[in-house]
Amino acid sequence: MESLSNIHRGLADSGILFFIALGVWALWLRIRSRPLNGSWYGAAAIGEVLMIAQFLLGWLLYGQGLGGNLTRGFVHILYGVVAVITLPAAYAYLSRLEDENVKTVLLAIVCFFLMEVIIRARVVALT
Repeated sequence: MESLSNIHRGLADSGILFFIALGVWALWLRIRSRPLNGSWYGAAAIGEVLMIAQFLLGWLLYGQGLGGNLTRGFVHILYGVVAVITLPAAYAYLSRLEDENVKTVLLAIVCFFLMEVIIRARVVALT
């Protein structure tokens, strides 16, 4: 069970770094006046798969009884749910925008928001 906790922690670290890189990439594309391309959207899909794996592993750990170790387990789970639904919801809403510049900046902000959600989930788990 300890190894699953380590994997869960490692996926969180990976998610933080991944969404920082994705947000910086989106801002870089905006600075160069280019729209988000298929490579960026593919990387965003990989980030979403990472968050789903993190969420499922968290539920597995919670089902094995490790949820009792969390002082605020419900809040930690809530952050996990937010991390999973934010990117698809943002894409569904922002895909209707015609201005690619606005879409690029807003998706960069969403990536930085996801980074902060993961950091907050870690802080809640550790306190």
